[in-house]
Amino acid sequence: MNKLKIQKSFNYLIAILLVLLSIFPIVWLFLTSIKSTNEIYSWPVKIFPSQPTIQNYVNLFQMGSFGRYYLNSFIVSGSATILILITGTLAAYSFARIQFRGKRSLMMIVLALLLFPPVAIVPPLFLIFRNLNLINNYISLILGHTALYLPLAIWILMNYFRTLPKNIEDSARIDGCNTFQMIFKILLPMSLPGLIAAGLITFVFSWNEFLLSLVLLSKNEMRTVVVGISLYPGEYSFPWELISSAIVLAIIPIILLTLVFQKYIISGLTAGSTKY
Repeated sequence: MNKLKIQKSFNYLIAILLVLLSIFPIVWLFLTSIKSTNEIYSWPVKIFPSQPTIQNYVNLFQMGSFGRYYLNSFIVSGSATILILITGTLAAYSFARIQFRGKRSLMMIVLALLLFPPVAIVPPLFLIFRNLNLINNYISLILGHTALYLPLAIWILMNYFRTLPKNIEDSARIDGCNTFQMIFKILLPMSLPGLIAAGLITFVFSWNEFLLSLVLLSKNEMRTVVVGISLYPGEYSFPWELISSAIVLAIIPIILLTLVFQKYIISGLTAGSTKY
């Protein structure tokens, strides 16, 4: 019994340490963002600001570009997520329920695409969009993010669809539903955890994506927040107060979405983990 208690206490200790290690960078960024410039560069280092201020956030928006970067990220990530969920749902249902020639080979291709590093996909995407005159266009980045993260959404949704009982679909067909009606009126409401998990993960990946956004969008007014933050350091200066404030604001949507939908994320990602 004592051995079991020791093991349980040790597990809790490890979990607490991992949580502290995970949140420490976020807490440090926030504390830095509410310090004055002198306190940030003072020695010895001050962990907590003597006089917290939001002036860094005010200065960030007074620069004029950050609000636009923020809006651009929402436009691109939101549009890409919607497109991924629509196309990913149809593809995932086909893999999960329909038998057709070459199905297993296509599934392996989808799985292989998950393993491709983005740097290997960016050059051909750039050439395609350049030939289509879509450089510095939201459409190119939305389609690019869709190409990068659609395989992941397909895999998540496919595994979730496999956990749903087939007799529900049979009953729907008997009642006169066609395939699209059955998917959008019956399966999708039942697949809410899987949809939220796939949607949130693709949104986060799209929000954080850097390389393709840097390559396809060179106009300052079209840059996303991640690319915009990377441009704040100057040749002879590194404005930590602005960078930390921008990063704090950039991660707020991700944290809020994760906190609100965490229950659905867990059930959506674990569905099908014990059943193929």
